[in-house]
Amino acid sequence: MCGVVSLCYKDEKTGLGFEASELLKRLEYRGYDSTGASFIGADRNIVLLKKVGAPSVVTKELGMPGRSGQRFIGQVRWATYGAVDERNSQPHEVDCKIHMVGAHNGNISNTDTLHAELEAQGHRLKSENDGEIVVHLVEDGIAANRADPAPVVAAGRRALAAAGLEGAPVPDAVLLMVDAARKAESRADGSYAACVADPEVPGCVAIKSGSSLYAGIGTDSNGPFVVVSSDLTSVLSKTRALIPLAEGEGLWYTHDDYVVFSLGGELRFSKPRPKRSKLDVKETALDPKYSYFMEQEISSTPANVERIRRYYTRDPEADALEAAFEDKRDIAKEAADRVLALSDEESAAKLAAGVDAVFGEAPWRELASRVRERGLRVPLELVSDDKAFLSELEKAAPAHRADLALLDSVLVWRKRRAVLRRLGELREAVRETANSGGRVYLVASGTSFHAALTAAYFFDHLALIPVYPCNPGQFRSMYLGTLSDRDLVVAITQSGETKDLVDILQDAREKAPRVRRASLVNSENSRIPQELSDFYLPILCGPEIAVAATKSFTSQALILWLIASGFRAGEAELREKLARAARLVEDTIAHTLPAVEEAARRLAFEASIHVLGTGLFGLAREGALKVREVVLCHAEGYDAAEFKHGPNTILGKNTVLGLSRAEALLDSYRSALAAAAPAERARLEALPLESLLAEKPEIFEGSVANYPLVFVCPPDERDVRITISQIHTHKIRGADIVLIAEKRADLALAASGRPAGDERYRSFLIETPPTGDRDLFVFSATIVLQWLAFRMSAIKMERLDALRVADHGVHPDVPKNVSKSITVD
Repeated sequence: MCGVVSLCYKDEKTGLGFEASELLKRLEYRGYDSTGASFIGADRNIVLLKKVGAPSVVTKELGMPGRSGQRFIGQVRWATYGAVDERNSQPHEVDCKIHMVGAHNGNISNTDTLHAELEAQGHRLKSENDGEIVVHLVEDGIAANRADPAPVVAAGRRALAAAGLEGAPVPDAVLLMVDAARKAESRADGSYAACVADPEVPGCVAIKSGSSLYAGIGTDSNGPFVVVSSDLTSVLSKTRALIPLAEGEGLWYTHDDYVVFSLGGELRFSKPRPKRSKLDVKETALDPKYSYFMEQEISSTPANVERIRRYYTRDPEADALEAAFEDKRDIAKEAADRVLALSDEESAAKLAAGVDAVFGEAPWRELASRVRERGLRVPLELVSDDKAFLSELEKAAPAHRADLALLDSVLVWRKRRAVLRRLGELREAVRETANSGGRVYLVASGTSFHAALTAAYFFDHLALIPVYPCNPGQFRSMYLGTLSDRDLVVAITQSGETKDLVDILQDAREKAPRVRRASLVNSENSRIPQELSDFYLPILCGPEIAVAATKSFTSQALILWLIASGFRAGEAELREKLARAARLVEDTIAHTLPAVEEAARRLAFEASIHVLGTGLFGLAREGALKVREVVLCHAEGYDAAEFKHGPNTILGKNTVLGLSRAEALLDSYRSALAAAAPAERARLEALPLESLLAEKPEIFEGSVANYPLVFVCPPDERDVRITISQIHTHKIRGADIVLIAEKRADLALAASGRPAGDERYRSFLIETPPTGDRDLFVFSATIVLQWLAFRMSAIKMERLDALRVADHGVHPDVPKNVSKSITVD
């Protein structure tokens, strides 16, 4: 994944460079192989600045904050096509036929074919990057249109008139560029988003073709602007007024105007009104009490559990209030819709007038009076998804604070009704699928796949229904050919736009036209829930900024547990268990971190570790993935009992050399030299390493260390017996043990007992709060594993920084080579 971003002002602005730099830095989680920015000034010249490296570094090195300009297009790159070098960095400036600049996010799968075609048409390509292909395709289209502009302009004017936009200030040159973008889209295969600009044509053109792209309009200290970005939060850092832009649409935009156009089929124009985003940009900021987003997001888990409890179960204390809403359902819904429609208004005066109109009318007064007459308690704290907007309304119309609090309760009631309806629909779909002999497939990638594996653990003993967790590649190779209309495909995704998961959902519908498709997703307005699912359930964890998913995994696992539990447990029991889960996570954060810190300091510099889950294969895989992602060492998750079938060969003496082993090897080498006479020392120093180790085997022997195994054992008698057996089996063969479990004397003894003759042996016991519940333990163990990876990463990063190791890539929030949502094949 990469990220593209653009910003347009009316005139030349000295502050454009600063704004551009800030926007690029907000995209760092999407790519940091290279960073680039192009600026177009009032003189219509293009200034292109780009370099290998992350935006947090490159923007300063290239002096971007000091640049002026009127238009900006920038990109952060996560390399796919072309090496990580300046030549393949984006944006790309071209001038074969038209002088222009542009950048993209995504992939063009027929790049090699188009490269040859474009060269044959007279284009000079300077890189192997598919982003350059997009810019040349648009350039080629503009050149062709300028050679014969009349038909293109006429078709554009007819399309504008058909949309009621005949008076829109869209120059002929823009119509030629719009048509060129459509022609480029017809030639390019793949999924991408792009921004392009011709200095001689007003504004910029953006393309949304299979990858995320958002646009917003607003005003800042530099004046009116339009901002476009692959990342919603970067747009929200500038404005909450979003320009609706759907898949398969393009956008032409200046500083204060825009039109949307279709990329395929008949040319259609529209100018949809901006919509206010529900997401508050404060939710994407780092709280001063935290140093990293990963730390903040793990710590937010208790609040996320409570949010799931709010929407996935009924609140008995709110029953009477919600009964009043049900009695006046039409009034409540109409009032909510009318107030939320005010989000299109920008001035405080209009917001206040709109609120006065809704709350002053008889139907609302009747509802509010009924609530008062019944003595029903209305919480004053705003907690709905629209709380940010309601807070704005409260500032604009403080006299209506009580009305807004009541409306907040209406919004919670309305969303809870929808979530509970879909929850019931999904349970019924699972039941019908199982009863009809069909299969329930849980398809997901990365962390979400591990949540699916964990769901299979829950469904097996809670719902007594088998589910089939698989990643997209496994589904395509093992199950797609036998998919039938009786099956159910459930996609699990944080972003809702993962490319290979999008493809699977499309493949599933083609293979079995009546197969049901559902999704569990965090980004509710993304493509998978809105376009590729019959219905969806929200994860409700809010924006996740750190690349390594933490709170989204916990929320996914919790909702999947809730779905499985609901087949046999009542809602009151589930609500009580969710409350226990929230307290459990809080207690885990409050009481286990010192023990986690001790283990993290032991493990931070290891080259390889294994996480062994007794019965908790999915959780072990996820714990290992977190370490691998942010610590950048080898880590692998296994079922505890399976480790002895081959992987245990790594125990004892091995050639896995990490930083700690390298230091031990160096110490052994120095000791051998110090013990030698001067002449012998000089001879040893001159020997190649292999000859030295052959002659002085004690040097290697001095570096041998035990291999770390992290056991995760739930409070289940059989699992405990298996874990104890495996600990004893492996520690005598050269393993150090880290044990994550609830307090038990037999487990503690198994881990702490030193094998005879092994003076190197070390053990670490991380005791999670007691539950006696194998399912609730999953959530405390999740927090421990996430915090362990976080601290290992921070410790290792600080050490490598102190050693001045360049480009080591270790970082809790933005480790190298990975990105938040993969939108390429």
